[in-house]
Amino acid sequence: MTLRPYGIVIDGRLELGLEVVIDESGTIDELRPHNGAPEPYVLSPAFVNAHSHFEYRGLLGQIDESSYFDWIAALTRLKRGQDLKAVREDCLLAAAENRSTGVGFVCEHSDRPFSGEALASSGPEGIIFQEVITFGDQGDPARKLEAVAENVRKNAVLFKGEIHMSPHAPWSVDPATLQTLAEAGGRISIHVAESVHENDYFRFGRGPIAELCADAGMEHPQGVRVVSLLSDLGFMRPGVQFVHACDVDHDEVALIAESSVTVAHCPRSNEALNCPRAPVRELLDAGVSVGLGLDSAASSGSIDMFAEMRAAVDVAAERGGPLTPEEVWRMATCMGAESVWLEGWDIAVGQAAPLIKILVEDAEHIGDLIAEGAPDRIEWVSTGIRN
Repeated sequence: MTLRPYGIVIDGRLELGLEVVIDESGTIDELRPHNGAPEPYVLSPAFVNAHSHFEYRGLLGQIDESSYFDWIAALTRLKRGQDLKAVREDCLLAAAENRSTGVGFVCEHSDRPFSGEALASSGPEGIIFQEVITFGDQGDPARKLEAVAENVRKNAVLFKGEIHMSPHAPWSVDPATLQTLAEAGGRISIHVAESVHENDYFRFGRGPIAELCADAGMEHPQGVRVVSLLSDLGFMRPGVQFVHACDVDHDEVALIAESSVTVAHCPRSNEALNCPRAPVRELLDAGVSVGLGLDSAASSGSIDMFAEMRAAVDVAAERGGPLTPEEVWRMATCMGAESVWLEGWDIAVGQAAPLIKILVEDAEHIGDLIAEGAPDRIEWVSTGIRN
């Protein structure tokens, strides 16, 4: 197969005048100058959704609260009233919409047993983190862990990719279970420092998390920031992803980098919930692999990777640590892949990443693709096993 786009995105850069030769296995055999008239599209590696919650697709536009804990309270209330058949349909829809926006791999967080079927049905590959939440169940965490394990088994019926039990957040899991999950040594994706309330709780024992934990009888160590707590528990190692990492300081950025922990950045969700603007510029400068996550439709809105990239550019500029369009595209593709432990997710000889066509004519820069791109401008290229 020979593909002759007018432009190819390689390592986040738009290269003009090249065509791609792909062999029968879907591996790129050759990159060479055009041998014929180019076609009106740009070729790119598929996107990687570094953090997702399929099951909240049905809550799109249903929560008006704009502060983090008011939003969490509303989500919890609505979640209790959901019909599980409808949640299954929500998961199937969200997976299909990820595919439509050009996502070829999803790092999915699941509290229910439907994400595995959704991934198996709709095309994107992925990794599932079955969330462990023992908040309110700390008196019998073993029973809660068995319930989570049962959801793992249900998700694994159709989905043959990796599934890991993983803590939702440091404050929503009792310390003993946090320690157990850290010591298990598997992949972990955990919400960390999404709001200022986490550090207020772990450092000073105050704020809305402190009130919630006191009401539920949940106790955690105090006097440390949350990243220090996680370091003490053994979470600072390769194979761990921190989701959000909004309220982290300079020393914590350095520790994250030194520990080979990766980060998922979800700018639309963070802005909607009035979270601190994540120090993405500092994380990248320190060498951290940062991926771009669509999070949930309940907080981020429509499932649209181009909208997420535009938000990443805008939020970074407003924070005073601007990102280039090329850096943001890498966060959505090859660096996003690194953030979820994938290799070979780029357009290069010998690689077989899934490929998408972006039907934007006459783009001169990556910024043009980000500005003009949309899910309805995506076409998939059938190239190999990852498609």
